[in-house]
Amino acid sequence: MLTFGELAWAAYIYAIVTKGDKDYWEVEKCRDSLDHFVKAPKANGLDSIEEVVVRRFLNDWGGCRIAEKKIPGIAKGITEELGKLGTAERNSLGALSIRDVAAGRFSEDTAARIKNLYDAIDDIDGCGPTVVSKILFVLFPKLCMMWDGPIREHWGTTDNGQGYVGFLRHPGAEMAKSVSLGRRDRPEDYLSRRLYAEGKRKTLAKYLDEYLWTKITNIDQIDEHDMPFNLLPPPEWLTSLAHS
Repeated sequence: MLTFGELAWAAYIYAIVTKGDKDYWEVEKCRDSLDHFVKAPKANGLDSIEEVVVRRFLNDWGGCRIAEKKIPGIAKGITEELGKLGTAERNSLGALSIRDVAAGRFSEDTAARIKNLYDAIDDIDGCGPTVVSKILFVLFPKLCMMWDGPIREHWGTTDNGQGYVGFLRHPGAEMAKSVSLGRRDRPEDYLSRRLYAEGKRKTLAKYLDEYLWTKITNIDQIDEHDMPFNLLPPPEWLTSLAHS
């Protein structure tokens, strides 16, 4: 079971390694336009989706290195596949969180929508399993978690829509439930207040991704004896959570 203390330490390490996650916050400046795109995908120009979702998020922040010639096709494909869902379906996905999955508010119909959307985007030229999960996250940041090869290998998950839905349920929902138990405030709100400037808020799905990134994806690169955060004493709020 993942404890809140473990999640907090991972978020703290991640914030330092990424120097405050600056590239991610650049993408989040466009959150209003991204949410509007989800609500009405065909009403937005493809140029903005190419710039924000593919260039800023996937390339600049996500490190996916999408070939320039494939960017227009990816933006068009995302728009078309999202547009195939009804307005109510898109709004429903946008309102759900990984915590809702943990609470059993993740119907089979909803799971099927995520599966089908994942598989449809996966068929777009230039989109593989890791890229698809990052696209789904930027569109539905409260619900969808990101994954990569090491994470899929660790959990023995198939790299398709069915496997991704299973990943949201386990480990995603199970971790979300375990870190929320007994807390008066939401874990994501507490960590955002402690780690970032006022008004900057990350979702629980994002913090869970940071935990997996720290513990699985980059465990060989993050040496506790060499990390710069060991040169300074950790903040008191964090040490108090060490055994939580």
